[in-house]
Amino acid sequence: MAEERLKALVRRYGPQPDVHLSVWGGIVGRTGQTWVEDDGRGVWLVEVLRSPVHDGEEEPEGTLLRPAGERDRSRYRQREAEVPGLMAQAQARMQERGLPMRLVTGELDLERRFLRLFFTAPGRVDFRELLRELSRELGVRIELRQVGPRDVARLLGGVGPCGRPLCCRSFLRRLRPIPLEMAFDQQLFFSPERITGYCGRLMCCLAYEHSQYL
Repeated sequence: MAEERLKALVRRYGPQPDVHLSVWGGIVGRTGQTWVEDDGRGVWLVEVLRSPVHDGEEEPEGTLLRPAGERDRSRYRQREAEVPGLMAQAQARMQERGLPMRLVTGELDLERRFLRLFFTAPGRVDFRELLRELSRELGVRIELRQVGPRDVARLLGGVGPCGRPLCCRSFLRRLRPIPLEMAFDQQLFFSPERITGYCGRLMCCLAYEHSQYL
């Protein structure tokens, strides 16, 4: 049986606070370090949150190649600066085609081979022709990802009514549904504005102590 490769829990730099498992490609780093990761589609900067991780259920999404150097950090800043211009071009093409899509943000990998654009729309949109046109025009492989209100808050970030960074942006790995019953069970009979988050939906923190009231 082949020896299992060591895994690490990492968080990607950029607008999408994607927390996932990755495997060490060679040398093994330490918690808190910034590394370069290849996920098969692009090359990204990630922060090592915990290592080693012994989790046999979740498959790793990438391989950690090397500790990030100054050249990698410089390329990250360059790619980050390119995104607004690429978004403007993409938004113009959407408007030309009359597509009801609004771009929220985007991320471009270090090697400029993969661009992910996040957008909102009132319903499902057929953007296959647009995708082919944009890939030819921008010279990069593109993923268009439709997101909802809670994802928009997570992508853009912000400060909650508690004065702390949004939970969805800072540490939550997955966004779970928050039904109104959670507020009723905790006798939180406030006005809707008091329990509504930055995204316009019920605040995620309503779930944190819910089990204590059952």
